[in-house]
Amino acid sequence: MPLQLTVRPLTGADFDEALELTEIVFNAEPTPPAERAIDEELLELDRGRGIGVFDGAELAGLGTISSMEIAVPGGSLPMAAVTVIGVKPTHRRRGIMSQIIRHQLHALHESGLEPLAGLTASESVIYGRFGYGHATYGASFSVPRHRAALRPVAGTEEIRLRLVPTADSVPVCESIYARQFGKRTGMLARPESWGRAAATDLDAWREGRSALRTVLAERVGQPAGYARYRTKQEHAPNSVATGFTDVAEIYADDTAAFAALVRYLLDIDLTGGATFRHQPVDSPLVYLLADLRAAEMRVREVLYLRLVDVDRALASRTYSTPVDLVLQITDELCPWNAGRWRLTGDEKTARCERTDAHADLALDVRELAALYLGGTTFAALQEATLVAELRPGAAAAASQAFATCLAPWLPFGI
Repeated sequence: MPLQLTVRPLTGADFDEALELTEIVFNAEPTPPAERAIDEELLELDRGRGIGVFDGAELAGLGTISSMEIAVPGGSLPMAAVTVIGVKPTHRRRGIMSQIIRHQLHALHESGLEPLAGLTASESVIYGRFGYGHATYGASFSVPRHRAALRPVAGTEEIRLRLVPTADSVPVCESIYARQFGKRTGMLARPESWGRAAATDLDAWREGRSALRTVLAERVGQPAGYARYRTKQEHAPNSVATGFTDVAEIYADDTAAFAALVRYLLDIDLTGGATFRHQPVDSPLVYLLADLRAAEMRVREVLYLRLVDVDRALASRTYSTPVDLVLQITDELCPWNAGRWRLTGDEKTARCERTDAHADLALDVRELAALYLGGTTFAALQEATLVAELRPGAAAAASQAFATCLAPWLPFGI
């Protein structure tokens, strides 16, 4: 018998059912009361931007959105952050996820609010077919303590470190984080609720590790950086400490403060080393470690980006070199994006308008999303046959124009 599905906005009254569905979808344990309060604040159901797909009275799937600000070349833009999306196991392969994503993108287009949508994926194979591209990559570094020498950095002698209570650290740490926003594309301006969540230390999150600790780096009494971390008491049979320090966050205003924090984290007594999570692929750590080969480095995609409106998105960033290109875009899910667009711009401004001129490059909106923040190049995607060069030299010119000095970075999950 065909399902009788209806779609409607979710409200605060739907929170318990929505949370239960997320626990089912992500195979999670029952959410403790303290974490429920955090989830209720982060889901923002009272703002009416979440949608549910119902089979009668049963919630079969949901998608929630928070409006956030993302750093793009030359500035920042509002982005619809897809915080949760999932379908009940009993209702899989019925087109419900496609229905949710289509509804989200069409509603965003009609609202004219965010020209971009973004998410972090639990399964990497899902979202490409909906036009989401790999826009940022992240790295983790596991560094053994006995091979953790750093190259000298001028100014570290001016840095004083002190431990501060994590529960009291939110205002100063969030002010430090706010100063980092915009240094790299892909970073999100962190809402107050997300900042509080980053400092929350629930027992269920420790997994045998210590309390969440915060170390502050100061220069002449002024905050210059911070790190949050957990340690683990673990020893080999010969009593040698093997537990690694798990670094959840590290942000600094400059390299001296960053190096001082790294040195501290790598040199904590009774540990075997430190793991630095959520780092950019070109983190200063890559260049500061005297023995990079000692570090185990793992890289994976982080932010999946979607251009809701191609013209608004391309016209709302700047370009490293003057650009005048015609792009032939395919977009099955959002037909208003399909066709030929003329992009002109430079380091200060840009325009993107429909055109009948011959195309220089042809690509799908998924690849355009991967290119948007500067995390990959047209030339690289051309080699992978994902971009077609219709005018000789166009891929090289576009690669230079879209490039950024530093790798895009999303330092935390959405």
